[in-house]
Amino acid sequence: MIVPGTQAEQDAVWWQGNLFRIKALAENTGGVLGLAEATFWPGMATPLHVHQREDEAFYVLEGEIRFRRGDDEFTASPGDFVFGPREVPHSFKVLGGGARALVLITPAGLEQMFIEGGVPVTDPATPPTLEYDMEQVRVLARKYGWDVVGPPLA
Repeated sequence: MIVPGTQAEQDAVWWQGNLFRIKALAENTGGVLGLAEATFWPGMATPLHVHQREDEAFYVLEGEIRFRRGDDEFTASPGDFVFGPREVPHSFKVLGGGARALVLITPAGLEQMFIEGGVPVTDPATPPTLEYDMEQVRVLARKYGWDVVGPPLA
C-alpha cells in the first residue's frame, strides 16, 4: 500500500557498505515508524549496542543473520521476525553470501541516520568499500540516542 502523498521509495543510500532503500520516514507516518529494506554484505557485523529511544525489528527476506539480543544468540532465516526492544543490548552478523531484510524502527527517526550517514546510490550494483566505520557510527550514535556497548559478533 502506498500512503497518499508519499513516494514508494524515498531514498537509497549505502550505509556502511550496505544498500538501504528507505521505504517510510517519520514525516510520512506521523512519527510512528520508519522502514528500510536493507541488503547486507556477507560478514557485516554491527557492534553490540543499545537504543534508548526506539525499538528495532528485522524481517529476514533472504540469507541468514545471526543475532545477539541480551544474553541470547540465534540465527534468523527467511520469514523470521526478530524484535529488538529499546534498552536491550543487541547486535547482528550477516552469514553466508549476504542477506536482505526489512528493518522496522518505532517510533520513527533512526531511519534519518541512515540517510545522513549514508552515501547516495548512483549504481545499486556497485557498492562503496565494504567496511564498517566505527568512528562514524559512534558520532551518529551520540546524535541519534543510542550507545555502542561492546564489540561486533565474531
